[in-house]
Amino acid sequence: MSFFARYPVSLWPIAIVAVIVVFTLLGEEARIWLRYARPQVEAGEFWRFITAHWAHLGWEHALLNSGGLLLVAWMHPKGDWKLWLGFYLLAGLLISSHLHWNHDLYAYVGASGVLHGLLILAAYQSQWLESWRKWALIACIVIKLIWEQTPAYSDESIASVIGGYVVVDAHLIGGLAGILCLSILLLGKKFESGVRSEK
Repeated sequence: MSFFARYPVSLWPIAIVAVIVVFTLLGEEARIWLRYARPQVEAGEFWRFITAHWAHLGWEHALLNSGGLLLVAWMHPKGDWKLWLGFYLLAGLLISSHLHWNHDLYAYVGASGVLHGLLILAAYQSQWLESWRKWALIACIVIKLIWEQTPAYSDESIASVIGGYVVVDAHLIGGLAGILCLSILLLGKKFESGVRSEK
């Protein structure tokens, strides 16, 4: 049995990668049109709250986030692709809204904030990862989010690769969105098991 027969991948993260690649191919003009930019948002271009999470600083940035999305595809999480896309859009909106109202940020692009939430949910919903691996991966992401909020964190090495500094609060909000959805899933399962035990 081949690896992909034993561990099938999800196609929807690969579709997101394809969109990111297309937008990156379109170059600087597309990035400027898609990015979150405070003056344009304040002028009414609210689509940027969503599209900012599909645009990237360049190929290095795009490929780094695409690698994370391919990891999500490899984990092969359960659930309808429309729900996953809904999470992507909603998490992106939450991140952009937070950055707009709580930061003096001029511009922002990138999928890494949403990706942190996706990784948390995909690990838990994986159709083939063992339970301990799921929780180990989730714990690693949570530890990373906490570390990024401390003075010990430095983004210099990553910034030199992607061509811009890392907005760690985007990671935090995306991760919290994933944790919130995971909590809802766990509470729903607990409620269902309680109802079944009463019957």
